[in-house]
Amino acid sequence: MSQPSQIAVAIADDRDRQSIYAIRHDVYGRELGQHAENADGLLRDTLDEVNTYIVATEGRTIVGFISVTPPSAHGYSLDKYFDRVNTGLRFDRGLYEIRLLTVVEAARHRQLAALLMYAALRYVESQGATTIAAIGRLEILRLYERVGLRRRGLRAQAGAVTYELMSANVQDIRTPHREAIIRRLERTVEWRIPAVSYRHPVCYHGGAFWERLGEGFESLEHPEAVINADVLDAWFDPAPAVLSRLAGLLPFALRTSPPTHAEGMRRAISESRGVPIACVLPGAGSSDLIFAALRHWVAPGMQVLILDPMYGEYAHVLEHVIGANVQRMLLKRERHYDVDVEVLAEELARGYDWVVLVNPNSPTGRHVDRDRLTAALAATHPRTRVWIDETYVDYVGSTESLEAYAAASTQVLVCKSMSKVYALSGVRAAYLVGPAALIDELRPLVPPWAVSLPAQIASCEALCATRYYESKWRDTHTLRDELMRGLERLGWRVTPGCANFLLCHLPRSGPTAAELLEAARARDLFIRKAGPMGSDLGPRAVRIAVKDRATNARALAILTEIAQRP
Repeated sequence: MSQPSQIAVAIADDRDRQSIYAIRHDVYGRELGQHAENADGLLRDTLDEVNTYIVATEGRTIVGFISVTPPSAHGYSLDKYFDRVNTGLRFDRGLYEIRLLTVVEAARHRQLAALLMYAALRYVESQGATTIAAIGRLEILRLYERVGLRRRGLRAQAGAVTYELMSANVQDIRTPHREAIIRRLERTVEWRIPAVSYRHPVCYHGGAFWERLGEGFESLEHPEAVINADVLDAWFDPAPAVLSRLAGLLPFALRTSPPTHAEGMRRAISESRGVPIACVLPGAGSSDLIFAALRHWVAPGMQVLILDPMYGEYAHVLEHVIGANVQRMLLKRERHYDVDVEVLAEELARGYDWVVLVNPNSPTGRHVDRDRLTAALAATHPRTRVWIDETYVDYVGSTESLEAYAAASTQVLVCKSMSKVYALSGVRAAYLVGPAALIDELRPLVPPWAVSLPAQIASCEALCATRYYESKWRDTHTLRDELMRGLERLGWRVTPGCANFLLCHLPRSGPTAAELLEAARARDLFIRKAGPMGSDLGPRAVRIAVKDRATNARALAILTEIAQRP
Protein backbone atom coordinates (compact mmCIF):
# COMPACT_ATOMS: atom_id res chain seq x y z
CA MET A 1 0.00 0.00 0.00
CA SER A 2 1.39 3.40 -0.93
CA GLN A 3 2.04 5.83 1.89
CA PRO A 4 0.24 9.20 1.84
CA SER A 5 2.45 12.11 0.80
CA GLN A 6 3.36 14.88 3.23
CA ILE A 7 0.73 17.44 4.10
CA ALA A 8 1.65 21.09 3.49
CA VAL A 9 -0.12 23.95 5.27
CA ALA A 10 -0.04 27.32 3.52
CA ILE A 11 -1.91 30.54 2.79
CA ALA A 12 -4.18 29.96 -0.21
CA ASP A 13 -3.46 31.90 -3.40
CA ASP A 14 -5.94 33.00 -6.08
CA ARG A 15 -5.54 29.71 -7.96
CA ASP A 16 -6.73 27.80 -4.88
CA ARG A 17 -9.97 29.73 -4.58
CA GLN A 18 -11.95 27.84 -7.24
CA SER A 19 -11.09 24.52 -5.61
CA ILE A 20 -12.08 25.91 -2.20
CA TYR A 21 -15.42 27.18 -3.50
CA ALA A 22 -16.10 23.80 -5.13
CA ILE A 23 -15.34 21.93 -1.90
CA ARG A 24 -17.56 24.34 0.02
CA HIS A 25 -20.43 23.59 -2.37
CA ASP A 26 -19.88 19.87 -2.04
CA VAL A 27 -19.70 19.86 1.79
CA TYR A 28 -22.07 22.66 2.85
CA GLY A 29 -24.54 22.19 0.01
CA ARG A 30 -24.70 18.53 -0.94
CA GLU A 31 -23.46 16.88 2.27
CA LEU A 32 -24.75 19.09 5.11
CA GLY A 33 -27.69 20.84 3.51
CA GLN A 34 -26.80 24.21 4.97
CA HIS A 35 -27.04 25.89 1.57
CA ALA A 36 -28.94 25.08 -1.59
CA GLU A 37 -26.95 23.43 -4.37
CA ASN A 38 -26.43 25.48 -7.53
CA ALA A 39 -25.62 24.86 -11.16
CA ASP A 40 -22.12 26.35 -10.92
CA GLY A 41 -21.12 23.89 -8.21
CA LEU A 42 -19.38 26.74 -6.36
CA LEU A 43 -20.19 28.31 -3.01
CA ARG A 44 -18.84 31.68 -1.88
CA ASP A 45 -20.02 34.81 -0.03
CA THR A 46 -19.23 38.51 0.31
CA LEU A 47 -16.67 37.93 3.07
CA ASP A 48 -14.43 36.18 0.54
CA GLU A 49 -13.33 39.67 -0.47
CA VAL A 50 -11.46 40.01 2.84
CA ASN A 51 -11.04 36.41 4.04
CA THR A 52 -7.69 34.69 4.23
CA TYR A 53 -7.83 30.95 3.56
CA ILE A 54 -5.32 28.54 5.05
CA VAL A 55 -5.16 25.29 3.10
CA ALA A 56 -3.85 21.80 3.75
CA THR A 57 -2.62 20.18 0.57
CA GLU A 58 -1.43 16.71 -0.31
CA GLY A 59 0.63 16.94 -3.41
CA ARG A 60 -1.27 19.54 -5.43
CA THR A 61 -4.68 18.61 -4.06
CA ILE A 62 -6.46 20.63 -1.39
CA VAL A 63 -7.66 18.25 1.31
CA GLY A 64 -8.80 20.83 3.85
CA PHE A 65 -9.03 24.53 4.57
CA ILE A 66 -10.09 27.11 7.13
CA SER A 67 -11.00 30.76 6.63
CA VAL A 68 -9.95 33.76 8.74
CA THR A 69 -12.08 36.90 8.69
CA PRO A 70 -10.25 40.03 9.88
CA PRO A 71 -11.94 43.13 11.32
CA SER A 72 -13.28 45.22 8.43
CA ALA A 73 -16.30 47.11 7.18
CA HIS A 74 -17.63 43.82 5.78
CA GLY A 75 -18.32 42.54 9.30
CA TYR A 76 -18.27 38.87 10.23
CA SER A 77 -20.20 35.73 9.39
CA LEU A 78 -21.59 35.68 12.92
CA ASP A 79 -23.38 38.97 12.17
CA LYS A 80 -25.83 36.98 10.03
CA TYR A 81 -27.00 34.99 13.04
CA PHE A 82 -26.47 37.05 16.20
CA ASP A 83 -27.08 40.55 17.49
CA ARG A 84 -23.66 41.92 18.45
CA VAL A 85 -24.98 43.32 21.73
CA ASN A 86 -26.06 39.86 22.85
CA THR A 87 -22.76 38.17 22.06
CA GLY A 88 -20.79 39.88 24.83
CA LEU A 89 -17.86 40.17 22.41
CA ARG A 90 -15.84 43.33 21.96
CA PHE A 91 -16.04 44.24 18.27
CA ASP A 92 -12.76 46.05 17.82
CA ARG A 93 -9.61 45.72 15.75
CA GLY A 94 -8.48 42.76 17.79
CA LEU A 95 -11.46 40.50 16.93
CA TYR A 96 -10.86 37.86 14.24
CA GLU A 97 -13.33 35.17 13.21
CA ILE A 98 -12.34 31.63 12.28
CA ARG A 99 -14.86 29.92 10.00
CA LEU A 100 -15.44 27.26 7.35
CA LEU A 101 -13.27 24.59 8.94
CA THR A 102 -13.47 21.92 6.24
CA VAL A 103 -11.74 18.61 5.53
CA VAL A 104 -12.64 16.53 2.50
CA GLU A 105 -14.28 13.21 3.33
CA ALA A 106 -11.35 11.05 2.25
CA ALA A 107 -8.95 12.82 4.65
CA ARG A 108 -11.07 13.06 7.80
CA HIS A 109 -9.17 10.29 9.55
CA ARG A 110 -5.90 12.28 9.55
CA GLN A 111 -6.50 14.96 12.23
CA LEU A 112 -6.25 17.71 9.63
CA ALA A 113 -9.01 19.67 11.34
CA ALA A 114 -6.84 20.15 14.44
CA LEU A 115 -3.86 21.16 12.33
CA LEU A 116 -5.91 23.72 10.41
CA MET A 117 -7.34 25.16 13.61
CA TYR A 118 -3.86 25.42 15.08
CA ALA A 119 -2.55 27.10 11.93
CA ALA A 120 -5.41 29.60 11.97
CA LEU A 121 -4.87 30.43 15.64
CA ARG A 122 -1.18 31.06 15.13
CA TYR A 123 -1.92 33.11 12.01
CA VAL A 124 -4.38 35.45 13.75
CA GLU A 125 -1.94 35.77 16.64
CA SER A 126 0.69 37.03 14.16
CA GLN A 127 -1.85 39.57 12.86
CA GLY A 128 -2.31 41.13 16.29
CA ALA A 129 -5.59 39.45 17.21
CA THR A 130 -6.65 39.61 20.84
CA THR A 131 -9.94 37.70 20.57
CA ILE A 132 -11.05 34.82 18.35
CA ALA A 133 -14.68 34.12 17.51
CA ALA A 134 -16.15 31.11 15.73
CA ILE A 135 -19.54 29.58 15.04
CA GLY A 136 -18.99 25.86 15.37
CA ARG A 137 -21.24 23.08 14.13
CA LEU A 138 -22.75 21.25 17.11
CA GLU A 139 -21.38 17.93 15.91
CA ILE A 140 -17.77 19.10 16.17
CA LEU A 141 -17.87 21.53 19.10
CA ARG A 142 -15.55 19.25 21.05
CA LEU A 143 -12.84 19.95 18.50
CA TYR A 144 -13.22 23.70 18.99
CA GLU A 145 -13.11 23.24 22.75
CA ARG A 146 -9.96 21.13 22.55
CA VAL A 147 -8.09 24.01 20.94
CA GLY A 148 -9.28 26.45 23.61
CA LEU A 149 -12.52 28.05 22.42
CA ARG A 150 -15.41 28.30 24.85
CA ARG A 151 -19.16 28.23 24.25
CA ARG A 152 -21.02 31.51 24.69
CA GLY A 153 -24.48 29.99 25.05
CA LEU A 154 -25.91 31.29 21.76
CA ARG A 155 -27.09 29.03 18.93
CA ALA A 156 -28.34 29.66 15.40
CA GLN A 157 -29.81 27.55 12.60
CA ALA A 158 -28.49 27.67 9.02
CA GLY A 159 -30.42 25.33 6.75
CA ALA A 160 -30.11 21.87 8.27
CA VAL A 161 -27.13 22.84 10.43
CA THR A 162 -27.11 24.19 14.02
CA TYR A 163 -24.20 26.38 15.08
CA GLU A 164 -23.02 27.63 18.48
CA LEU A 165 -21.08 30.84 19.05
CA MET A 166 -17.64 30.32 20.62
CA SER A 167 -14.71 32.56 21.50
CA ALA A 168 -11.32 32.68 23.20
CA ASN A 169 -8.67 35.18 24.22
CA VAL A 170 -5.64 34.65 21.99
CA GLN A 171 -3.23 34.47 24.92
CA ASP A 172 -5.23 31.59 26.46
CA ILE A 173 -4.93 29.39 23.38
CA ARG A 174 -1.39 28.14 23.93
CA THR A 175 -1.23 25.43 26.59
CA PRO A 176 1.43 22.73 26.98
CA HIS A 177 -1.14 19.96 26.46
CA ARG A 178 -2.42 21.36 23.18
CA GLU A 179 1.04 22.20 21.94
CA ALA A 180 2.29 18.68 22.74
CA ILE A 181 -0.47 17.26 20.55
CA ILE A 182 0.44 19.59 17.70
CA ARG A 183 4.14 18.78 18.00
CA ARG A 184 3.26 15.14 17.41
CA LEU A 185 1.08 16.00 14.43
CA GLU A 186 3.44 18.46 12.80
CA ARG A 187 6.20 15.88 12.30
CA THR A 188 4.52 14.98 9.02
CA VAL A 189 3.53 18.54 8.11
CA GLU A 190 5.39 21.15 6.10
CA TRP A 191 4.50 24.64 7.31
CA ARG A 192 4.59 27.26 4.56
CA ILE A 193 3.10 30.26 6.32
CA PRO A 194 5.71 33.02 6.55
CA ALA A 195 6.29 35.02 9.74
CA VAL A 196 4.21 32.66 11.86
CA SER A 197 5.89 30.60 14.58
CA TYR A 198 4.59 27.14 15.38
CA ARG A 199 7.03 26.54 18.19
CA HIS A 200 7.01 27.63 21.81
CA PRO A 201 6.93 31.43 22.08
CA VAL A 202 9.44 33.45 24.02
CA CYS A 203 8.26 35.86 26.67
CA TYR A 204 8.31 39.45 25.44
CA HIS A 205 9.80 41.88 27.94
CA GLY A 206 9.95 45.19 26.13
CA GLY A 207 13.31 46.71 25.31
CA ALA A 208 12.30 47.63 21.75
CA PHE A 209 14.26 50.88 22.20
CA TRP A 210 17.43 48.89 21.49
CA GLU A 211 16.34 48.62 17.88
CA ARG A 212 16.77 52.38 17.68
CA LEU A 213 19.97 52.61 19.73
CA GLY A 214 21.55 49.65 18.00
CA GLU A 215 21.83 46.19 19.51
CA GLY A 216 25.49 46.17 18.51
CA PHE A 217 26.02 49.20 20.81
CA GLU A 218 27.34 51.28 17.95
CA SER A 219 25.21 54.36 18.78
CA LEU A 220 25.38 54.80 22.56
CA GLU A 221 26.85 58.29 22.57
CA HIS A 222 23.43 59.88 23.13
CA PRO A 223 21.13 57.29 24.74
CA GLU A 224 19.00 60.09 26.18
CA ALA A 225 17.65 60.75 22.66
CA VAL A 226 15.45 57.69 23.14
CA ILE A 227 12.85 57.45 25.92
CA ASN A 228 12.98 53.81 27.02
CA ALA A 229 9.73 53.72 28.98
CA ASP A 230 8.87 50.20 27.77
CA VAL A 231 11.17 48.69 30.41
CA LEU A 232 11.12 49.47 34.12
CA ASP A 233 14.73 50.42 34.67
CA ALA A 234 15.33 53.03 37.35
CA TRP A 235 15.20 56.66 36.22
CA PHE A 236 18.06 57.51 38.61
CA ASP A 237 21.72 56.48 38.63
CA PRO A 238 23.22 53.96 41.04
CA ALA A 239 24.43 55.43 44.32
CA PRO A 240 27.64 57.53 44.06
CA ALA A 241 29.39 54.97 46.27
CA VAL A 242 28.52 52.23 43.77
CA LEU A 243 29.83 54.22 40.82
CA SER A 244 32.98 55.29 42.65
CA ARG A 245 33.79 51.75 43.77
CA LEU A 246 33.24 50.27 40.30
CA ALA A 247 35.17 53.05 38.55
CA GLY A 248 38.20 52.44 40.73
CA LEU A 249 38.08 48.69 40.29
CA LEU A 250 36.75 48.36 36.74
CA PRO A 251 39.85 46.94 34.98
CA PHE A 252 40.32 44.45 37.83
CA ALA A 253 36.58 43.63 37.94
CA LEU A 254 36.45 42.96 34.21
CA ARG A 255 39.45 40.67 34.03
CA THR A 256 39.04 38.78 37.31
CA SER A 257 36.83 35.82 38.13
CA PRO A 258 34.31 36.59 40.88
CA PRO A 259 33.83 34.64 44.13
CA THR A 260 32.42 31.34 42.93
CA HIS A 261 29.06 31.44 44.69
CA ALA A 262 28.87 35.16 45.48
CA GLU A 263 29.78 34.51 49.11
CA GLY A 264 30.39 38.17 49.95
CA MET A 265 27.13 39.22 48.29
CA ARG A 266 25.27 36.56 50.30
CA ARG A 267 26.75 37.91 53.51
CA ALA A 268 25.87 41.50 52.61
CA ILE A 269 22.26 40.51 51.84
CA SER A 270 22.01 38.52 55.06
CA GLU A 271 23.24 41.41 57.18
CA SER A 272 21.20 44.06 55.36
CA ARG A 273 17.94 42.08 55.39
CA GLY A 274 18.31 40.45 58.79
CA VAL A 275 17.98 36.87 57.55
CA PRO A 276 20.28 33.86 58.11
CA ILE A 277 22.94 33.53 55.42
CA ALA A 278 21.84 29.92 54.86
CA CYS A 279 18.50 31.29 53.63
CA VAL A 280 20.00 33.45 50.85
CA LEU A 281 20.78 32.44 47.26
CA PRO A 282 22.14 35.09 44.84
CA GLY A 283 21.47 34.90 41.11
CA ALA A 284 22.21 36.72 37.87
CA GLY A 285 18.92 38.60 37.83
CA SER A 286 15.49 37.36 38.86
CA SER A 287 14.94 35.56 35.55
CA ASP A 288 17.98 33.40 36.30
CA LEU A 289 16.43 32.35 39.60
CA ILE A 290 12.92 31.94 38.17
CA PHE A 291 14.11 29.55 35.47
CA ALA A 292 16.41 27.59 37.79
CA ALA A 293 14.02 27.27 40.73
CA LEU A 294 10.69 26.72 39.03
CA ARG A 295 12.08 24.25 36.51
CA HIS A 296 13.50 22.29 39.44
CA TRP A 297 10.51 22.39 41.75
CA VAL A 298 7.53 22.46 39.37
CA ALA A 299 6.81 19.35 37.31
CA PRO A 300 4.58 19.05 34.22
CA GLY A 301 0.93 18.81 35.19
CA MET A 302 1.36 20.34 38.64
CA GLN A 303 -1.40 22.73 39.74
CA VAL A 304 -0.16 26.33 39.95
CA LEU A 305 -2.11 29.50 40.74
CA ILE A 306 -0.96 32.89 39.47
CA LEU A 307 -2.48 36.37 39.42
CA ASP A 308 -4.02 37.76 36.25
CA PRO A 309 -2.72 40.23 35.18
CA MET A 310 0.85 39.61 36.34
CA TYR A 311 4.45 39.73 35.13
CA GLY A 312 4.44 37.46 32.09
CA GLU A 313 7.67 35.55 32.76
CA TYR A 314 5.92 33.31 35.28
CA ALA A 315 3.10 32.19 32.98
CA HIS A 316 5.66 31.66 30.22
CA VAL A 317 7.97 29.46 32.31
CA LEU A 318 5.16 27.55 34.01
CA GLU A 319 3.03 26.89 30.93
CA HIS A 320 5.36 26.87 27.94
CA VAL A 321 8.67 25.76 29.44
CA ILE A 322 7.50 23.37 32.17
CA GLY A 323 3.98 22.37 31.17
CA ALA A 324 2.27 23.01 34.49
CA ASN A 325 -1.50 23.31 34.80
CA VAL A 326 -1.80 27.05 35.45
CA GLN A 327 -4.92 28.55 36.99
CA ARG A 328 -5.46 32.31 37.16
CA MET A 329 -6.91 34.48 39.90
CA LEU A 330 -8.55 37.24 37.90
CA LEU A 331 -8.03 40.78 39.22
CA LYS A 332 -10.79 43.22 38.34
CA ARG A 333 -10.33 46.58 36.70
CA GLU A 334 -13.17 48.17 38.70
CA ARG A 335 -11.16 47.34 41.87
CA HIS A 336 -7.95 48.83 40.44
CA TYR A 337 -6.73 45.23 40.00
CA ASP A 338 -6.31 44.87 43.76
CA VAL A 339 -5.90 41.38 45.18
CA ASP A 340 -8.90 40.34 47.27
CA VAL A 341 -7.02 38.87 50.24
CA GLU A 342 -10.05 36.88 51.41
CA VAL A 343 -10.30 35.19 48.04
CA LEU A 344 -6.52 34.70 48.04
CA ALA A 345 -6.71 32.99 51.45
CA GLU A 346 -9.39 30.65 50.11
CA GLU A 347 -7.22 29.83 47.11
CA LEU A 348 -4.14 29.26 49.26
CA ALA A 349 -6.11 26.72 51.29
CA ARG A 350 -7.23 24.73 48.24
CA GLY A 351 -4.05 22.69 47.92
CA TYR A 352 -2.32 23.94 44.77
CA ASP A 353 1.22 22.68 44.34
CA TRP A 354 2.45 26.27 43.93
CA VAL A 355 1.03 29.76 44.21
CA VAL A 356 3.02 32.56 42.54
CA LEU A 357 2.45 36.20 43.50
CA VAL A 358 4.09 39.45 42.42
CA ASN A 359 3.78 42.10 45.16
CA PRO A 360 3.75 44.95 44.29
CA ASN A 361 2.25 43.56 41.12
CA SER A 362 3.30 44.35 37.58
CA PRO A 363 1.78 45.70 35.38
CA THR A 364 -0.81 47.03 37.86
CA GLY A 365 1.52 48.67 40.39
CA ARG A 366 -0.82 47.61 43.20
CA HIS A 367 0.42 46.30 46.54
CA VAL A 368 -0.96 44.07 49.31
CA ASP A 369 0.41 45.32 52.61
CA ARG A 370 2.52 42.99 54.70
CA ASP A 371 0.07 42.34 57.52
CA ARG A 372 -2.84 41.49 55.22
CA LEU A 373 -0.68 39.23 53.08
CA THR A 374 0.78 37.32 56.01
CA ALA A 375 -2.75 36.84 57.36
CA ALA A 376 -3.74 35.27 54.04
CA LEU A 377 -0.59 33.13 53.98
CA ALA A 378 -1.60 31.63 57.31
CA ALA A 379 -4.32 29.74 55.45
CA THR A 380 -1.86 28.08 53.05
CA HIS A 381 -2.36 24.34 52.59
CA PRO A 382 0.57 22.28 53.99
CA ARG A 383 1.42 20.87 50.56
CA THR A 384 1.45 24.28 48.84
CA ARG A 385 4.59 26.29 48.26
CA VAL A 386 4.34 30.04 47.71
CA TRP A 387 6.67 32.15 45.55
CA ILE A 388 6.48 35.93 46.11
CA ASP A 389 8.27 38.27 43.71
CA GLU A 390 9.14 41.51 45.56
CA THR A 391 11.04 43.29 42.81
CA TYR A 392 9.31 46.63 43.55
CA VAL A 393 8.60 46.35 47.28
CA ASP A 394 11.25 48.87 48.31
CA TYR A 395 9.30 51.60 46.55
CA VAL A 396 6.64 50.96 49.22
CA GLY A 397 9.15 50.49 52.04
CA SER A 398 11.65 47.81 52.98
CA THR A 399 9.60 46.99 56.08
CA GLU A 400 6.90 45.65 53.74
CA SER A 401 9.16 42.82 52.58
CA LEU A 402 8.40 39.23 53.60
CA GLU A 403 12.04 38.12 53.44
CA ALA A 404 12.29 37.37 57.18
CA TYR A 405 8.87 35.69 57.07
CA ALA A 406 10.02 33.46 54.21
CA ALA A 407 13.29 32.57 55.90
CA ALA A 408 11.43 31.44 59.02
CA SER A 409 8.81 29.49 57.06
CA THR A 410 8.80 26.01 55.58
CA GLN A 411 7.02 26.79 52.29
CA VAL A 412 7.43 30.46 51.28
CA LEU A 413 10.15 31.93 49.06
CA VAL A 414 10.78 35.57 48.22
CA CYS A 415 12.51 36.56 44.99
CA LYS A 416 14.19 39.99 44.99
CA SER A 417 15.61 41.66 41.90
CA MET A 418 18.11 44.43 42.58
CA SER A 419 17.63 45.86 39.09
CA LYS A 420 14.73 48.26 39.50
CA VAL A 421 15.14 49.76 42.97
CA TYR A 422 18.96 49.87 43.03
CA ALA A 423 19.45 50.95 39.39
CA LEU A 424 21.46 47.82 38.60
CA SER A 425 19.53 46.39 35.62
CA GLY A 426 22.65 46.32 33.46
CA VAL A 427 24.69 44.07 35.75
CA ARG A 428 21.92 41.52 36.53
CA ALA A 429 21.78 40.93 40.28
CA ALA A 430 19.06 39.29 42.36
CA TYR A 431 18.58 36.88 45.21
CA LEU A 432 16.18 34.37 46.68
CA VAL A 433 15.26 34.13 50.38
CA GLY A 434 13.51 31.11 51.82
CA PRO A 435 13.75 28.13 54.16
CA ALA A 436 17.34 26.94 54.43
CA ALA A 437 16.36 23.41 53.38
CA LEU A 438 14.84 24.63 50.12
CA ILE A 439 17.70 27.02 49.42
CA ASP A 440 20.22 24.21 49.99
CA GLU A 441 18.25 22.05 47.57
CA LEU A 442 18.50 24.70 44.87
CA ARG A 443 22.06 25.86 45.46
CA PRO A 444 23.78 23.12 43.39
CA LEU A 445 21.66 24.08 40.38
CA VAL A 446 23.02 27.62 40.20
CA PRO A 447 26.25 27.48 38.17
CA PRO A 448 29.54 28.77 39.60
CA TRP A 449 30.38 32.41 38.83
CA ALA A 450 26.74 33.04 37.85
CA VAL A 451 26.85 36.58 39.25
CA SER A 452 29.57 38.69 37.64
CA LEU A 453 32.20 40.45 39.71
CA PRO A 454 30.91 43.95 38.77
CA ALA A 455 27.43 42.83 39.84
CA GLN A 456 28.66 41.44 43.16
CA ILE A 457 30.67 44.58 43.96
CA ALA A 458 27.78 46.87 42.95
CA SER A 459 25.28 44.89 45.01
CA CYS A 460 27.35 45.02 48.17
CA GLU A 461 27.86 48.78 47.84
CA ALA A 462 24.20 49.41 47.00
CA LEU A 463 22.97 47.59 50.09
CA CYS A 464 25.01 50.01 52.20
CA ALA A 465 23.73 53.16 50.46
CA THR A 466 20.31 53.09 52.12
CA ARG A 467 19.90 56.84 52.59
CA TYR A 468 20.62 57.63 48.92
CA TYR A 469 18.18 55.06 47.58
CA GLU A 470 15.42 55.92 50.02
CA SER A 471 15.54 59.52 48.78
CA LYS A 472 15.25 58.32 45.18
CA TRP A 473 12.29 56.09 46.04
CA ARG A 474 10.54 59.09 47.62
CA ASP A 475 11.25 61.16 44.52
CA THR A 476 9.79 58.37 42.40
CA HIS A 477 6.41 58.79 44.10
CA THR A 478 6.39 62.50 43.27
CA LEU A 479 7.39 61.91 39.65
CA ARG A 480 4.84 59.12 39.25
CA ASP A 481 2.02 61.29 40.58
CA GLU A 482 3.00 64.13 38.22
CA LEU A 483 3.08 61.74 35.26
CA MET A 484 -0.27 60.27 36.29
CA ARG A 485 -1.93 63.70 36.30
CA GLY A 486 -0.48 64.47 32.87
CA LEU A 487 -1.76 61.20 31.40
CA GLU A 488 -5.19 61.73 32.91
CA ARG A 489 -5.38 65.13 31.17
CA LEU A 490 -5.08 63.17 27.91
CA GLY A 491 -8.20 61.24 28.83
CA TRP A 492 -6.28 58.11 29.90
CA ARG A 493 -7.65 56.06 32.79
CA VAL A 494 -4.65 55.49 35.02
CA THR A 495 -4.42 52.84 37.72
CA PRO A 496 -2.87 54.43 40.82
CA GLY A 497 0.38 52.59 41.48
CA CYS A 498 3.10 52.49 44.09
CA ALA A 499 6.21 51.70 42.00
CA ASN A 500 8.07 53.24 39.06
CA PHE A 501 5.42 52.65 36.37
CA LEU A 502 1.76 53.18 35.58
CA LEU A 503 -0.86 50.93 33.98
CA CYS A 504 -3.19 52.93 31.76
CA HIS A 505 -6.28 52.33 29.65
CA LEU A 506 -6.58 54.47 26.51
CA PRO A 507 -9.86 56.21 25.64
CA ARG A 508 -12.04 54.38 23.14
CA SER A 509 -12.18 57.49 20.97
CA GLY A 510 -8.46 57.36 20.27
CA PRO A 511 -5.88 54.88 19.00
CA THR A 512 -5.44 51.34 20.27
CA ALA A 513 -2.31 50.42 22.20
CA ALA A 514 -0.71 48.98 19.06
CA GLU A 515 -1.44 52.16 17.07
CA LEU A 516 -0.19 54.38 19.87
CA LEU A 517 3.03 52.40 20.21
CA GLU A 518 3.71 52.67 16.49
CA ALA A 519 3.17 56.42 16.49
CA ALA A 520 5.27 56.88 19.64
CA ARG A 521 8.15 54.81 18.29
CA ALA A 522 8.32 57.06 15.27
CA ARG A 523 9.05 59.86 17.76
CA ASP A 524 11.62 57.81 19.77
CA LEU A 525 9.24 57.16 22.67
CA PHE A 526 8.95 53.50 23.63
CA ILE A 527 6.17 52.30 25.94
CA ARG A 528 4.74 48.84 26.57
CA LYS A 529 1.53 47.28 25.27
CA ALA A 530 0.06 45.71 28.40
CA GLY A 531 -2.74 43.61 26.91
CA PRO A 532 -0.69 40.37 26.66
CA MET A 533 -0.01 40.50 30.43
CA GLY A 534 -3.61 39.80 31.41
CA SER A 535 -6.75 38.09 30.17
CA ASP A 536 -8.95 41.15 30.56
CA LEU A 537 -6.65 44.09 29.89
CA GLY A 538 -7.70 44.40 26.26
CA PRO A 539 -6.18 46.16 23.23
CA ARG A 540 -6.12 49.64 24.83
CA ALA A 541 -3.93 48.90 27.86
CA VAL A 542 -0.41 50.31 28.06
CA ARG A 543 2.25 50.47 30.73
CA ILE A 544 4.65 53.37 30.94
CA ALA A 545 7.74 53.69 33.12
CA VAL A 546 8.38 56.71 35.32
CA LYS A 547 11.40 58.75 34.25
CA ASP A 548 13.00 61.97 35.49
CA ARG A 549 10.87 65.13 35.36
CA ALA A 550 12.28 66.43 32.08
CA THR A 551 11.93 63.08 30.33
CA ASN A 552 8.38 62.62 31.62
CA ALA A 553 7.56 66.05 30.17
CA ARG A 554 9.01 65.03 26.79
CA ALA A 555 6.97 61.82 26.85
CA LEU A 556 3.78 63.71 27.68
CA ALA A 557 4.44 66.18 24.86
CA ILE A 558 4.82 63.33 22.38
CA LEU A 559 1.67 61.60 23.62
CA THR A 560 -0.25 64.88 23.46
CA GLU A 561 0.86 65.39 19.88
CA ILE A 562 -0.30 61.90 18.96
CA ALA A 563 -3.63 62.43 20.71
CA GLN A 564 -4.25 65.62 18.75
CA ARG A 565 -3.74 64.03 15.35
CA PRO A 566 -6.89 63.69 13.23
